[in-house]
Amino acid sequence: MPTVAGGTAASEWVIGAPFNRAMAKAIPIGAGATVTSAIVEIGPPNAELTVDYEMTGGASADLLVSVIPCKSDGTPMTNVSLPPIRSIGPTFGGGVVQYSATFDVSGLYKVQIQGKNSNAGAQTINEVSWRVSNQS
Repeated sequence: MPTVAGGTAASEWVIGAPFNRAMAKAIPIGAGATVTSAIVEIGPPNAELTVDYEMTGGASADLLVSVIPCKSDGTPMTNVSLPPIRSIGPTFGGGVVQYSATFDVSGLYKVQIQGKNSNAGAQTINEVSWRVSNQS
């Protein structure tokens, strides 16, 4: 099987489209705890990252979602978060807090998504999903 690099070694195979979306469900999160995603590789040079979150809770302020850019070595920048270019929420209703936002990640190679439970009790992240879309 020929590869992108022109060789045939299995370590050079590229099968299918690049990994540009993920979803997780039923993640327990303690009071005041933060859940972090794996490092998200952006891919296209002009891209947007859309993040959707739903967590059990009692108020809109119970959920804080951040997108953290990574340094050149792939480690998250601990004091910086990206502002959303569009966002809805966080909004409380029916026992859950929901949040959806899109971030401009153009020029970045990697980011990390963080969700913080600001509630005084343990909660469950019912669903979190993200997707990268090319804007070129």
